[in-house]
Amino acid sequence: MSISWGILGTGTIAGLFASDLRLLPDADLVAVGSRAAETAESFGKRFGIPNRHASYEALVADDAVDVIYVASPHAFHAEHSRMAMAAGRHVLCEKPLALSDNQAAGMIETARSEDVFLMEALWTRFLPVMADVRERIGDGAIGNPLYVRADIGVQIDFDPDDRLFDPTLGGGALLDLADQKQRVDPEVEEMFLIHI
Repeated sequence: MSISWGILGTGTIAGLFASDLRLLPDADLVAVGSRAAETAESFGKRFGIPNRHASYEALVADDAVDVIYVASPHAFHAEHSRMAMAAGRHVLCEKPLALSDNQAAGMIETARSEDVFLMEALWTRFLPVMADVRERIGDGAIGNPLYVRADIGVQIDFDPDDRLFDPTLGGGALLDLADQKQRVDPEVEEMFLIHI
């Protein structure tokens, strides 16, 4: 069974996602939505996407789409995800899922009420090394971990016009990098999944 995808947004991350989606045999990229027709058309041509929408509203209304990948700036993740879910679409939302606990709770509530799937696109969770770490912990191969410290960092030249440096768009290290943490303890994962 093939899953039909739509991408909400046409930025850098959306392009990387579109390229990687091509590698999956059971995924079809059928639609893209942008705030401007020209951008949707250009992105669509670049990735061979047949349905090119000049608005996000038109994208989520496209019945050819099963799942929407939300790739808009952070500050709009909650709004755009809820719009897609209200239209009956499943959502994979780029990280961070939301800018606050209240936004995330509202998104989860919408997913439940619309009976659709909602997930944060936290790719590091699915790296093969994370499955290996969970297995080794579960098998007791490394004992009983009491403490884990992990760091991640990137160097980015300052650009005041880049969304990464604009707090009104959810920019900054906390939302861009801090949510990369992993839950490797099976009991903690189970509690986390039950909580949501």
